Amino acid sequence: MGRKLGQHFLRSAPVLGRIVALAALAPGEPVLEIGPGRGALTGRLLAAGARVTAIEIDPALCAALRARWEGEPAFRLIEADILRADLAPEALFGTPARYVVVANLPYYLSSPLLFRLMAERERLARLVLMVQREIAERLLAEPGGGKDYGSLSICAQHAFLLRRGFAVPPGAFDPPPKVHSAVVALEPRPRRLAPEREARFLAHIQRLFMNRRKLMLSNLRRLYPDAGADWAELGRRVERARAEALTPAEHLAVFEALYGAVAPQGLGGG
Repeated sequence: MGRKLGQHFLRSAPVLGRIVALAALAPGEPVLEIGPGRGALTGRLLAAGARVTAIEIDPALCAALRARWEGEPAFRLIEADILRADLAPEALFGTPARYVVVANLPYYLSSPLLFRLMAERERLARLVLMVQREIAERLLAEPGGGKDYGSLSICAQHAFLLRRGFAVPPGAFDPPPKVHSAVVALEPRPRRLAPEREARFLAHIQRLFMNRRKLMLSNLRRLYPDAGADWAELGRRVERARAEALTPAEHLAVFEALYGAVAPQGLGGG
């Protein structure tokens, strides 16, 4: 069933070792592992002294994981959909302390999972994630970086300080995927907006990039047709730029100038 869910199981001992080293775990530190699969990374995390809670959706894999670590006090398995699971530290570890996230993200879930982790970041100490190489390039891209720089770049960089880890070739997995992977490290940034307002900001960014080739000002007028904004001032702020030319901080400033406007149809978060 794992392959039906798009899973490619990490098997390379050197790669597993580098992931755990990058996580820089302290003895007894709580770690959430997303999608443990066959448990190769789980075993390394436990050997490093971590207290691991793993969330896995595949019943067959869950049965094998339970059999392997039955009676292990540092391991807990939750059979659930990560997008719907309760990620409060009290629910995962029985303590309010922040926890580390270590995961080989399923390719088909990367974007929704990243947005879920952005929303949960106040509960997280740090993250070490393996993603498809193209996703890693989008996360780390900067303005002027071509098609890689987009809504995911801006939203992720608003929420996290990102650091490039290392590349992972297809041969590190069983079965080998058709694409390359990469590991990235993320450090949560302090929240600058209230949760409802931040959700609206992230939705605003996603809507802007649905028409990324349009001039920013034209896009804003289309999204906020009834806004009482100072369009002359916004025009001076964005000039004749497209959304891909602005930094995350500049996008946040534009959004703040528009926050009192009527939300366009389909823009969530209030």
